Amino acid sequence: MGKDEDAQVSGPEAAVDYRAVFASLSSPKLVLSPDLVVLDANDAFLASVRRPASAVLGRHVLEAFPARPDREEGSAAEIESLQRVARTGRLEVLGPHRYDVLEHGGGDRWEERWWIVTNVPVLDSAGHVTHLVQRAEDVTDIVAVAQGPAPCPAVPVVEEVPAVVEHAMAVSSSLERFGAAFERERAAAIELQDSLLTPPPQVPGLTIGVRYRPAAREVRVGGDWYDAFRTPDGATVVVVGDVTGHDISAAAHMGQLRGTLRAVAYAQDAGPGPALDLADRTALGLHLDATGTVLVARLGEPDGTGARAVTWSSAGHPPPLLRRADGTTALLEGRTGALLGFGFGAPRPEHTTTLHPGDVLLLYTDGLVERRGVRLRESLTALAATVAQLPAGGADELLDGVLSALVPHGADDDVAILAVCVQDPAGR
Repeated sequence: MGKDEDAQVSGPEAAVDYRAVFASLSSPKLVLSPDLVVLDANDAFLASVRRPASAVLGRHVLEAFPARPDREEGSAAEIESLQRVARTGRLEVLGPHRYDVLEHGGGDRWEERWWIVTNVPVLDSAGHVTHLVQRAEDVTDIVAVAQGPAPCPAVPVVEEVPAVVEHAMAVSSSLERFGAAFERERAAAIELQDSLLTPPPQVPGLTIGVRYRPAAREVRVGGDWYDAFRTPDGATVVVVGDVTGHDISAAAHMGQLRGTLRAVAYAQDAGPGPALDLADRTALGLHLDATGTVLVARLGEPDGTGARAVTWSSAGHPPPLLRRADGTTALLEGRTGALLGFGFGAPRPEHTTTLHPGDVLLLYTDGLVERRGVRLRESLTALAATVAQLPAGGADELLDGVLSALVPHGADDDVAILAVCVQDPAGR
């Protein structure tokens, strides 16, 4: 592809022509669909295999680059690697391996070629493999030098090409070390979260259910939490929050902020707004360096009918959702306050409504509703519609239904979700 003469770069906001970048890369690159159809090939790849784009694009990889009938080991290994990457979403390095190339326009003449390939998955926001990118490094000359004048064996003997093997093993070893370190960090973050996300209390007249789902993408874990506890005056406080960040540091900050908010709300017996303000001042004063969104709701004791007043306050968090006993839903929207950690000082507003027996209050973090390319308002409307369509049931049944409907395969962000179901005076 030639350079677009009309394109002008006027600043950092100028669009990048990724097709032109891809075409100009010096190392051979191939783009495939998950079912191994060739979607694109850069100039370096086409030059390496000595084929025009018309002979490659839109064809299955084995049709575009057929396997030599008497040497199918290399092609089989490559196809198996691509299929594994498409299935697991994990990068693989393969080689050195022999994959001879049929000379274009040369009948049945084959050219001996040796390759090291890196097969890389391209994931969408839900963690599904949408494309595969293959980087191919032609190491035929290196193999020829390493092997000397002896004829090439029918089955590659990698011990005879020590320089190439050493390179491949070094790459594989680095990937394994990176993967092991990553898995240790992820496991530590999840273990820390599990230790903090304690079961909700048993409260007469209420059923409280909680769920936590780590992100589908393994690199995102850390900052979401839920909490529920009773105060000295008998009220029940429920909380969901989302600390900025997605790593073990975010999990640690989450633990600090959660503990601070729980302590001030309990010790001061403060309402949701003042509790958020106190937690904010405390976190800033102790230099916790944690920012995030939080929603706090406080349910009072029941009256003679089982109804309870609920007061909530939001620090930049999505609104709670109320499902009435008749199945109708409403987002409890109102003016929100500043995120925790910014210390703007203005009191956070509070809002109040009444929960009746059979009503369910749903609190959640943004991983449940935020989707790339979708307006938040549309996602919130979809959440309300989904909850309205779910069959009647308790808090746990509602949570399972919501997760199954909205994030059946996981989301791009962590999800913490909490439901409070108000029972009637008879305990139903």
